[in-house]
Amino acid sequence: MKWKRLLIGILAGVGGMLPVSAQIGEIVNGLTNVALPAIRQGNGYKGYLEADCTIGVGNYRSNFLTLATSQGYKFTDWFYMGAGIGVDLLWSTVNTGWGNDWATSNPDWAAHEKTSSAVMIPVFTDFRFILGEQTKTGFFINLRVGAAFLCSDSYIKIRDGYLTNQNYFYFQPAFGVRIPVSRTKPRQALDVGVHYRLMTSNYWSNWQYNATINGLGLNISYEW
Repeated sequence: MKWKRLLIGILAGVGGMLPVSAQIGEIVNGLTNVALPAIRQGNGYKGYLEADCTIGVGNYRSNFLTLATSQGYKFTDWFYMGAGIGVDLLWSTVNTGWGNDWATSNPDWAAHEKTSSAVMIPVFTDFRFILGEQTKTGFFINLRVGAAFLCSDSYIKIRDGYLTNQNYFYFQPAFGVRIPVSRTKPRQALDVGVHYRLMTSNYWSNWQYNATINGLGLNISYEW
């Protein structure tokens, strides 16, 4: 079937997109090796489409609007594992006077003085635990681990700092309510929850300053 070939291609592609981070690459490749046989058989396949809004907290707070999808295999009634990819729209308010000294001595920085938005691509493994019966309203716990990539520019200013275009460690746990669409179709449901987002990376390859981005948000997803 077409959807099987497409899903197999997505999982294989995700496994090859993270050559920079060996640990993350191993996780995704391991997931691919486990999930592909089950997906080929067609039993237990499951997909999610999700929209998130994350509000940043802390020194380098940045906000995100996210659209993501996760495709994988439901091993039991309570455990799902898959791989996913998303698109983040990031925006951050840059503090007044940020980089004035640098802009004076480095004219190239002046061109980026008003940069406060960007696009990032998170790629992740996805673990989901269902608490309760499928046919009834229950709860879920979701854990996403992977990497995020800055795509729209070589760097972006965020309040008192900036992000470069290298890869970032990405971690997003979530907790919420699972609401079945109907009793006759327990596979289909709406999930509404809250999440925490963590992203970490070095500021700049030469200075080795670390940037840690924290955020809290809401998420809603449709599962089938």
